[in-house]
Amino acid sequence: MLFILSILFLIIVIVLLVFSIRIVVQPNVGVVITLGKYEKTLNPGLHFIKPFISRIVTVNTAQTPLDLDQQIVITKDNAEISVKISLKFHVTNISDFVFKNENSVRSMVQDTRASLRGIIGNKELNEVLNGTQEINAALFKEISSVTAGYGLNVDRINIDSVNPSADIQNSMNRLLQATRERDATIATAEGKSRSITLENEANNRALVDTNKAENEAMVKRATANATSIKIQADADAYKVQTINAALKDADEKYFIDLNTKAFSELANSKANTVVMPNKTADALGQLPAIGEMLKRNNQQEETTK
Repeated sequence: MLFILSILFLIIVIVLLVFSIRIVVQPNVGVVITLGKYEKTLNPGLHFIKPFISRIVTVNTAQTPLDLDQQIVITKDNAEISVKISLKFHVTNISDFVFKNENSVRSMVQDTRASLRGIIGNKELNEVLNGTQEINAALFKEISSVTAGYGLNVDRINIDSVNPSADIQNSMNRLLQATRERDATIATAEGKSRSITLENEANNRALVDTNKAENEAMVKRATANATSIKIQADADAYKVQTINAALKDADEKYFIDLNTKAFSELANSKANTVVMPNKTADALGQLPAIGEMLKRNNQQEETTK
């Protein structure tokens, strides 16, 4: 009988130990609830609780990533877009997380989606597409203040994607294509304009260079002509000066000799009548040869009469 009681006692002890020993694994913490009421919080490790009347709720305190389902949102200009959000959070207050909200994570998700609808609803489509960082900051600020009452802290919120509806996307694609074609047309026109400008500048430079070369050539020719004229004038002046200097020293015989040569050339010419000054004729008459020629001429004239 004593043996049986010992075995029963041992079994009871083992059962009590089984129901009283609890191990909390890091990074979790345990919340002890005794008879439906919060008793204490257990850190990671081995713990003993009151068997049968106490239980432990395990709470993960590590940072937890959470991907939210895509959400349809209407912008201020009535554009329908699909938004995908992800966030990271961790539990900061174990008691609030367990007792103040039946499902703190679900409440956090609902508040996040509601805040997102409010923020995007006050923005136009272009502002949403080009301002995701601004939306992230505004959403983080709103959610952080709300979820603090749930024993949670939102560490980061990120908008993963923003996708307009199919109709809006097609309109945007057409607009983008039109913009690209317009930019290409403008670029082509600017290129042609630039090409024409460069060509005109090149032609102008060539014309200026040609005119400059022609002007330089004209200046050179004019300079050469002026130099030639000056040289000819200097030569003529020197010639006249030389003749004048020679004439100063010439006697009467020199001029008679000149008259004789001129008369000889005149005699050989076809001229029938010669008009000469009296002094020149008298001077020629004084020459024997000329005098003889004049006498013969007078005799021929008398015979003819």
